Amino acid sequence: MHTPTIFDDNYESEKKEYLITKEKLHHLQNVLRIKSSSHVRVTNGMGLVSLGKISDSHLIIEENKIHQRTNDIHVFISKLQDKTRMRHLIEKLTELGVKGITLGKTENSQKVNIEHKKVNNWVIGAVEQSGIAFAPKISIEEQLDFDKFQHTFDITGESLNKNINFTSFAIGPEGGWSKKELENFKYISKLSNFTLRSDTAAIVAVSLMM
Repeated sequence: MHTPTIFDDNYESEKKEYLITKEKLHHLQNVLRIKSSSHVRVTNGMGLVSLGKISDSHLIIEENKIHQRTNDIHVFISKLQDKTRMRHLIEKLTELGVKGITLGKTENSQKVNIEHKKVNNWVIGAVEQSGIAFAPKISIEEQLDFDKFQHTFDITGESLNKNINFTSFAIGPEGGWSKKELENFKYISKLSNFTLRSDTAAIVAVSLMM
C-alpha cells in the first residue's frame, strides 16, 4: 500500500510530533482520502525520512531513517518551450535522485521564462509522489558554465563507455548545440545513433550515469 509523503525542508528529526499545514492536511484527507491513524511520511529532502501516524492535525513520529546519497549527478538543461515537457523532465530527474539541476540559456535555445518557485513546486510534487529522500538543488543561470559542465552529449561524440565516469554534464537545446558551444566542451559522448529529444536525452543520460 502506498504511504503518502509530505515535503518540508525545515523538518528536523528531533521532533516527536509534526504539525501538518492546513493545505497538506486538506490534500491528505480530501484528495488522497487518508484517514486518522493512517501512516504518512515526512521528509526534508536532505536524506531524512520519518514515518508517523496522523492524529488530528499532527503526525505522531514513530521512526526516523537517514538515507545516504548514491550519486553526485548535476545536470545542465536548456529550457524547453513546452512547459508540460519541462515539468515532466524536472519530475523524472527528481525521482531519479539527481543532486542538482541547472536551467539556462544556450545559443539555440528558445526564449522561455520559467520561475524558480514554479520549478521548486514541481520538485516538491515529485518528492511527495515518489517518497524519495532527496530533493535536487535547483539553479537558474543566464549562461552555461563550461568549467563546471565539461561533458555533453551529441550525435557526433565518442562512444559513451569512454566517458562514463562523469557526474556533471549538459543536455543541449532542441535546436542542438552550436559549433562554438561544442568546441567549448572537453568531452562529447554519443547516446544514440539517432537524434533524441532533449528531455529523452536527459533521462537516458542520468540513468546510464547512475
